[in-house]
Amino acid sequence: MLIAACVLIPLWTSVLVRSYAWIVLLQRNGPVNSALIETGLTDAPLRLLYTQGAVITAMTQVLLPFIILPIYSVVRNIPDDLVRAARNLGAGSFQAFVRVTLPLSVPGVSAGVLITFILSLGFYITPALVGGPSTLMMSTLISQQTTELLDWPFAGALATALLFATLLLVIVFRRALALNKGFKLG
Repeated sequence: MLIAACVLIPLWTSVLVRSYAWIVLLQRNGPVNSALIETGLTDAPLRLLYTQGAVITAMTQVLLPFIILPIYSVVRNIPDDLVRAARNLGAGSFQAFVRVTLPLSVPGVSAGVLITFILSLGFYITPALVGGPSTLMMSTLISQQTTELLDWPFAGALATALLFATLLLVIVFRRALALNKGFKLG
């Protein structure tokens, strides 16, 4: 229950609010730099904000619930009897996980990865705020091409590349799920 609350509570907060919270945390005089200096890990404040690492950290925090929830839903519905049967037939914990739990959780993992990938393609607010103008993601680059540089053909080409990347990923996951049908229950 506590894990579910930790995953769901951030979803009740706006992405904009969470992005500004990361700006406060990672700024030069923010709590992260203060903690690093107080623990002696560094002598001077580090440049944490407006970096690729800051964007990755903030995007991970924002998108993590969208991969955890489908996986949690699928793993929760795997019957304990199957894992127990594997253990009774001589499989160790790791082998039972690899041969029973992991194959049965592929649909949830696939759904989570696909949802997260698609959401990250259009992610604009967090990279723009936490990464600043120097950190370019495809969505910010498309926005820059259309609003500042007025290069509509290049923006269209980037958008088409995003579309094809998404379609390719959907095809790959559909094939992976088709191969996984042999592991279905019932």
